[in-house]
Amino acid sequence: MTLQKIAVIGAGITGLNAACILHLAGLDVHVFEKSRGLGGRLATRRSDFGIFNHGAQFATAHHPDFIKYVKMAQQKGAAEQWVPTPHVPQQNNNTRSIPGGSLDRQNHQDSNAGWFRGTPAMNNLVAPLDCGFTINKNTRISAIRPLDNEQFELFSQEGPRSGHRIKPQSHGIFDGVIVAIPAPQCAEILMPLSPRFDGIGDVTMAPCWAVMIAFQNKAATGFDVLPDAHPDIAWIGRNPNNAPSAAPDNMFDRWTIHASPQWSYDHLEDDAETVGHLIETRLQSLFKDMNITTPPIVMRQAHRWRYARTIKPLGQSHLSSLDGRIVAAGDWCMGARIEAAFQSGESAARAIMAVCK
Repeated sequence: MTLQKIAVIGAGITGLNAACILHLAGLDVHVFEKSRGLGGRLATRRSDFGIFNHGAQFATAHHPDFIKYVKMAQQKGAAEQWVPTPHVPQQNNNTRSIPGGSLDRQNHQDSNAGWFRGTPAMNNLVAPLDCGFTINKNTRISAIRPLDNEQFELFSQEGPRSGHRIKPQSHGIFDGVIVAIPAPQCAEILMPLSPRFDGIGDVTMAPCWAVMIAFQNKAATGFDVLPDAHPDIAWIGRNPNNAPSAAPDNMFDRWTIHASPQWSYDHLEDDAETVGHLIETRLQSLFKDMNITTPPIVMRQAHRWRYARTIKPLGQSHLSSLDGRIVAAGDWCMGARIEAAFQSGESAARAIMAVCK
């Protein structure tokens, strides 16, 4: 059977890359995204205090296909190279070394010489992949039903509301489906369809609490990034100033703090206000130990990524079943890197196209 109409579930870089490849190959592609924006964990929060990149902070580019894509994104003004100023600890009696938190300048520059980010915001990194296919936002696909004619019907369904369960809503019939969402969510949809997808259950993903903090003016830290600053904090990073001089982005000093996987797991069900306060307290304590005096905080928000970092990947680029007409893909397949997600999307698209004969 020749495939014509393809559904892609998830509009992160995996799903969008797959959708773009399939669309350019002439297939009728429909993307379904549960959120209101594109990019998945390449996420940006816009606020009255400016832009916060609160998901993935940067991308590396080693694979030839992703290098080619990043160069194209740079040409289109959607990406830029990022070489932030690292933290260099002072060797004196007044400043203690932060465990695992400092990199010497030369090694840090070597490590981030190949760092890239979307511009003016991280989610712009996927902008070149929005190449004309249909995108359905705010649509959470919860089930796929195989049909007798080797096609598949997609459904969304909300949970109980006021004691009544809403009837599943059909979103169309498709010849093939790519599911490009976090592994636990992928498993819920696909494992009931085929034992071939059981391996998704072995993938391990860790949560991450991201806290966005804006200072009234620039904090005199002397650095832009501080990874592994504390057992509870995996990342401290200053957000970019890419706005005109009169815009809010240049009025406030905006930082993203990622809690460590273990701390995030321990506090997974805490409310955002509590998490924001706890992480702010740790940040202020760290800065105090480093003799950094911070301006007043004018904004603090927390966002929970329930599935943020791949700890144990699948070990292959994708999984397929039902005669190759349903494919699972994502960064959880090959590792916790943006370019791994990009490559997985390409592999998923090629796998679907291999059935188009």
